[in-house]
Amino acid sequence: MRNGYKVFDADSHVIYPADLWQTYLDPKFRDRVTRRSPAGLDTYNPVVVDGRWTQHDTSLYGQFQKAIGWTAEDMVEQYGDIVTEGFTGDRVAAAHAVDGIDVAVIYGPEYDLWLEGIDPELQAAMVRAYNRWGAEMRETSGGRVLTSSPIPLNDVTRAIEEIRYAHDELGIRTFWARPNFMNFRNLGDRYYDPIYELLQDLDCAFATHEFMGLRGQTEGVDRFDTFTEWHTAVHTHEAMNASLSMITQGVFERFPRLRCAYMEAGCGWVPSWLHRIDEHLEMAGDFECPDLTMTATEYFKRNCWVTTECEDPFVADVIRWLGDDRILWESDFPHPDSKYPHTTNEFMELLPDQITMESKAKILWDNTVDFYRFPDGYLPTEFHEATDVPLTATT
Repeated sequence: MRNGYKVFDADSHVIYPADLWQTYLDPKFRDRVTRRSPAGLDTYNPVVVDGRWTQHDTSLYGQFQKAIGWTAEDMVEQYGDIVTEGFTGDRVAAAHAVDGIDVAVIYGPEYDLWLEGIDPELQAAMVRAYNRWGAEMRETSGGRVLTSSPIPLNDVTRAIEEIRYAHDELGIRTFWARPNFMNFRNLGDRYYDPIYELLQDLDCAFATHEFMGLRGQTEGVDRFDTFTEWHTAVHTHEAMNASLSMITQGVFERFPRLRCAYMEAGCGWVPSWLHRIDEHLEMAGDFECPDLTMTATEYFKRNCWVTTECEDPFVADVIRWLGDDRILWESDFPHPDSKYPHTTNEFMELLPDQITMESKAKILWDNTVDFYRFPDGYLPTEFHEATDVPLTATT
């Protein structure tokens, strides 16, 4: 809690254990997911899947950390001993408590199982391995650090199997996919309908989340060479494209109870984007999208959520155009651009003359509870004020 307000981090992250795949992946697959240092970079040991690095060259060699001047020492200084001791469930919950965060949902893995052309059987096995680790995170954190299960998009039959396994056997209640043009399909493609139908029937939330640096088809990879250019474009543009395809190709028409959030893409683009889609539906919708019965704005207000970080001034404009009940708050822990350990304070102090504390309280807690809709007894019931205790004795 912060200043008496409960805080739900809708989109957080961790540094995964280096042995995640060797520990949780079924033995028959372990020799296909390894680590290998690029020549001359013995201190950097990225994941290799079937002999291929999963990250694009732009990020593979730690290039973006160099561009922004972010070092391992900087990370320890900001986030404390958790960086060197490991992001276990109990440590993550304690780190969040410093910032006043009561519950968080973790999104990942960023690259490893999304490699373009990955074997569908291996992709599904990696999803199951990740979810085994995720179930342990929930247990060791006392239910305060939850994970969203990735969905193996390469084979919809395997995707259904893994969703059911995660839900029935591991107790996971939220799912996600990258928003990219995977296997030459947008997320609005009817190929994915069985996934959306199952999530709707299970009453489980679905989200998209971009991570710059995938070795595959992502926005901007064909034209940008710098971190500044690619990272500026990729998160927001991929979310825009995903929402466009899901709306115009009828996902929310066919599955009216599906809940979808577009994570870590900012929120200021939403009103203008929906207006633009509505203009085009008015022009060509009767011919190209004849099954739609609502405007893009109406679908979004019924089915969709978007996230804001602590310093985004455009959240005030989104509230003005769409209301305050479709915005989720995220800390972006433990990334370089997160304002940890001051994210909750900074959001509470954001534009007090334009955003009421009533709206901020909804964004910090109520809206995220509404989006995820975890079953009764799933979330912790005890809440405490932010500890504000330094986490490191090493700096």
